[in-house]
Amino acid sequence: MLLVYKHYAPDTGGIETAIKQYVRWHQDMGHEVTVLCCATSGRATRHERIDGARVIRCGSWGHLKSVPLSPAFFWHYWRETRAADLVHVNLQFPWASLGYWLFGRTRACRWLVSYHMDVHRQKWLKRLTYPFDRYLLTRADQVITGSPKLREHSEMLSAIERDIAILPYALEEGRIESALAPAQATPAREAEQELPAPGYFVFFGRLVEYKGTRPTAAAMRRLAVEAPGIRFVVFGRGPEQQAFDRLATEFPEQVTVIPEFVSERRKYQLIARSAAVLFPSVYPSEAFGIAQLEAMACARPIINCWLNSGVNWVAPDRECAITVAPHDVEALVTAIRQLDTDPEYGRRLGDAARQRFLKEFSEPVVAKHFQHLVTRLVGDESRVTCVG
Repeated sequence: MLLVYKHYAPDTGGIETAIKQYVRWHQDMGHEVTVLCCATSGRATRHERIDGARVIRCGSWGHLKSVPLSPAFFWHYWRETRAADLVHVNLQFPWASLGYWLFGRTRACRWLVSYHMDVHRQKWLKRLTYPFDRYLLTRADQVITGSPKLREHSEMLSAIERDIAILPYALEEGRIESALAPAQATPAREAEQELPAPGYFVFFGRLVEYKGTRPTAAAMRRLAVEAPGIRFVVFGRGPEQQAFDRLATEFPEQVTVIPEFVSERRKYQLIARSAAVLFPSVYPSEAFGIAQLEAMACARPIINCWLNSGVNWVAPDRECAITVAPHDVEALVTAIRQLDTDPEYGRRLGDAARQRFLKEFSEPVVAKHFQHLVTRLVGDESRVTCVG
């Protein structure tokens, strides 16, 4: 089978994490998997093997509004769809939809589409790409999306009358438990890095504007002055990093910045020792939030924003999270103060979050649903193969 998205591991991101899981679940069903994606840099196409999957990383001439400029992609897409029995496309990726309109509709294979998000900020781009996305979505054999909220409120999906299955994202609990277990031998690089004392508020991932970096930095600055006993830890990288670097320089007792994407083990250690996880994304393009699942798996409460998206379905207000209005610095400050002064409330939210994770978002639960959908799609006797 052929799985298509613009990027693939080791490239990082929530969708990339989900796609890596899809590959593993397809492999568990006995499918031979080819991943077709684009290189983040370099014009030469590379052929790789990653965890048993064949990966074609098409050369790219750069990016336009986060879309790889890769003429080579269309050649490989045309060739690989001829050999595949099942093509699993992940949107948003406009070249995959355009390729379906150009030649994919003539293929004899089955088409599965995972719809991850709408386009929100690049309004001119979606005028060009949405017609092709809609064409693929209305004709695919099966469409899945991450939450009922996205199905209901998505600009694209809500306008399409067809069956769309809900398949949330998932985390493998065993990997989290392994990360939090005492290590027999800690890598030297991590042994040199002391973990901060427990009880801080943690903000992590890609430090980009739509993740709510600006109201978060403003809230941290206010609290560093008004409530110096509250501490923050920020880890990750991105174009908004300088704002947090300045805070760490001005308020070294209150703000700690780790300017890197840390190892999985260290990430879960930092989450588990926190008082709460800050997830204040400000645009509905944040359709789910894998970071919320990571917090919930570690029994940590969340502070998120009301986006009327899957974010609020994953971690509901007053059940697993405190939800505030996007861009509202005052509300964010108030929520942080509430969890700081009432740790018992935070503990109750965290415990409820953990139970919701186990029931709805643990990998065995979601993988079983995924494999049922795929089996129904390809037929009980089928063995999906992509010939290289």
